[in-house]
Amino acid sequence: MGACTRSFGVPQDAKSKLWPQAVVCEGIDQPLNVSDRRAAPASIQAELHFECATRTDLISFHLRNGGLRMSNKKLGVVVSVINLKGGVGKTTVSAHVMRLLYRTLRKKVLLIDLDPQFNLTQTLLTRKEYEKHRTSGSTVFAAMEPASKVSLFDVATTTQKPPAASTLATRLRNLSNAWLDLVPGDFDLVKYSLISDHAKLDKVRQRFLRFVSDARAEYDLVVIDCNPSSSFITLCALHACTQLLVPVRPDKYSVLGVELLADFLERLPDIDPKPKISILLNGIPTSRYDPGPENELRQHKTFGTEVLANRLRVSALLTATSAYTGFATDKPVANRHVLATEINLIVHELGQRWGL
Repeated sequence: MGACTRSFGVPQDAKSKLWPQAVVCEGIDQPLNVSDRRAAPASIQAELHFECATRTDLISFHLRNGGLRMSNKKLGVVVSVINLKGGVGKTTVSAHVMRLLYRTLRKKVLLIDLDPQFNLTQTLLTRKEYEKHRTSGSTVFAAMEPASKVSLFDVATTTQKPPAASTLATRLRNLSNAWLDLVPGDFDLVKYSLISDHAKLDKVRQRFLRFVSDARAEYDLVVIDCNPSSSFITLCALHACTQLLVPVRPDKYSVLGVELLADFLERLPDIDPKPKISILLNGIPTSRYDPGPENELRQHKTFGTEVLANRLRVSALLTATSAYTGFATDKPVANRHVLATEINLIVHELGQRWGL
């Protein structure tokens, strides 16, 4: 279902699947049929502009002096990096795989740290850099609520649109026509696990969905690093995304973890269509490897075809340490190019799956 947003001139009603079939505007007493791009009545001398966002495109309509023009812009892909099981490498994938995706595929990429533990942020920003964002209110929390002094058990709401992602984000890397940005995480997200008022939480969710929707017009790829639970903020990520990237470890819990996620998603009827799943085997040992869990996953009747052909092996470069802040493949060590080559195989496979 497309969602219509007003710009100037105000659409009062729109019925759409991929775009509106009939739109009723202020000051016009008859619907304008825009499905076949026919001109509006010559007596109408208004100038109107409105947009409808679908799952993949931003369709703009411009009415001027009785004529109607339609333009179509492809929206960025939204990927939630998720697994309901912790310790599988979600932050590793969000940081280090996406760093090379931006550079190799030359894409505009936005990372959103939606985990209250904000490990992705701590991986990529120094404490001093993060405190600067926190003090100025430039964290993901601003995408959920406006600045306020409400208590930990309440939600601030507003009719104003959320800030643009580019105003909250910090630029991590930059090329001539591609860049990698991060919206830092915030521990204050934990408050949503303490609030039971669904009406208030729904307003938070809608604000976040608007934030992500607007970001899709700015970026080729929006990556949401999720927390390992079936919480409210997990639901926000699932509603916002078009794709799921599920990192799994090659152990006996891997298949069960993917099955639990799929079952959880299936129990959410308001998410339709469901995001497409890609499964990345992560933490593959370089010796004494038991391929049993991997083989079971690849032969799974439901998920087998969704497992990426390429895997991410164990590497000391991917291990987070207090002595280093930044991307693994930027570390000044000799074997970083070996890791970069391995990750780039994953990047090209994901790029093909996601249409980048």
